[in-house]
Amino acid sequence: MTKKLIEEKLNIDPTDLHAYSTGLLQGTAYSRLHSHLTKTLYQFSVNIPEWKLLGQLHEHGKIKLSVLADLLSYDPPMVTKLVKQLEKKGLVKREPDRLDERAKIIHITPRGNKLIIAAEPEVKKTMYTILKGVTHEELVTYLKVLTVIVNNTKE
Repeated sequence: MTKKLIEEKLNIDPTDLHAYSTGLLQGTAYSRLHSHLTKTLYQFSVNIPEWKLLGQLHEHGKIKLSVLADLLSYDPPMVTKLVKQLEKKGLVKREPDRLDERAKIIHITPRGNKLIIAAEPEVKKTMYTILKGVTHEELVTYLKVLTVIVNNTKE
């Protein structure tokens, strides 16, 4: 999408936008954000879903696999697959839940925490580059809009 086309979209009433134009802009933004983050995380040998999972474990500590799936909005088999990948890399561990023998508790390893600490500044640099020119107020509004979208689309 050219700069001119984007500027045209910003200068009209949002209710006058065609759904396909909005979808195209959202899709293009997502693809470019995803591409930049993928390149940044590549140097740490993790992908975006793995990064999100590690981040939740870093932030919350030990988590039941089903709770982790809810936090990430992934189905449990997807989380199991990610956990297995990260276990092979030595970044997470699985252990049985003492209260529910069918359930698994997942936690980040010291190596996983080191990766998060090392990668976070690089991810922030990428985000600052992507968000260059966005004011603090615009970013707050953007995050509020994303939160509304997530809340309005809960299953």
